[in-house]
Amino acid sequence: MSIIEHMAANKEAIKCIKELYKREMLHAEVFKKLAAMERNVELKKILIRLVSLEAKHKGMWGQVLEINKVQKPKVSVVFYTGSIILIRRIFGLALSVKTIEYFEEQLHRKLDATTLSNMSGKERSIILAIDKDEHKQEEPLEAKIIEYGTILTNIRDVAFGMNDGLVEILAVVAGFGAALRTPLLIAIAGFIVAISGTLSMAGGAYISTEYEKSVTEATGGSNQRTTPIRSAFFVGVPYFVGSLLPLLPFLFGMSGAGAIAISVLFTVMALTVISMIISIVSNSDMLKRTTRTLMISLGAAAITIILGYYARTAFNLSI
Repeated sequence: MSIIEHMAANKEAIKCIKELYKREMLHAEVFKKLAAMERNVELKKILIRLVSLEAKHKGMWGQVLEINKVQKPKVSVVFYTGSIILIRRIFGLALSVKTIEYFEEQLHRKLDATTLSNMSGKERSIILAIDKDEHKQEEPLEAKIIEYGTILTNIRDVAFGMNDGLVEILAVVAGFGAALRTPLLIAIAGFIVAISGTLSMAGGAYISTEYEKSVTEATGGSNQRTTPIRSAFFVGVPYFVGSLLPLLPFLFGMSGAGAIAISVLFTVMALTVISMIISIVSNSDMLKRTTRTLMISLGAAAITIILGYYARTAFNLSI
């Protein structure tokens, strides 16, 4: 490695370590707030233990950076803590912990073997000690918290249901919105599709999970992911909730290109949140997943808009 490459590698490593130092400081504050909110005694104890671990790791990263005193980033603490607490209130403790874990893991990946090899023996030993401590102590504690969160067990069903509800109803209202001028008719048509789609999706989830259960029992397995009723619930309800978002502009009496644009906007926002959640749970690239999801969904909407305008022109629709 050339001197320039060596300096660049060290510069990137120091930048990453500084961010990890800041993250540990933020996470200590967040876990402290989450512990104060938590009513479950066992979970509260785990969160308090995580506070001390994060503070310990912050000190260790400080040794690598040779930092003695750092001013707390008050704005970052307030914003970050508020964001995690909001996730906690909406989606539960398990997903909030997964969110914390996800962004920290992305930084750890940057400190690969090549980067570590460019550091001194002392720095490298501290970083490896942090990594070992997180695997042996922090990760098992976080895993215990995640076990309490039923929504993560059914996250595939939730995402599948809501994604289908958003995309299918957006396609329906985009097509009808381009073909018809009466918002009430579009809203009624979309709502009928939403109801039928909810029943169909929930029924399909129930049947497929029932089949999965039968196969698992027949082969002597014990790894049943969920129950048929729970699967139907976690697919059907998100589908219906997701289907309402594209309908909102038409329910409020809007029509034409403006209503379609708002419908698309609501759908894009919801799909972005879903893609982010799935990326966090599956520890996958957030940007790639979100981009792919939006391209597929907006592509379907664009095709139905074209078909709707063609239908209105071909059949001289004026209602």
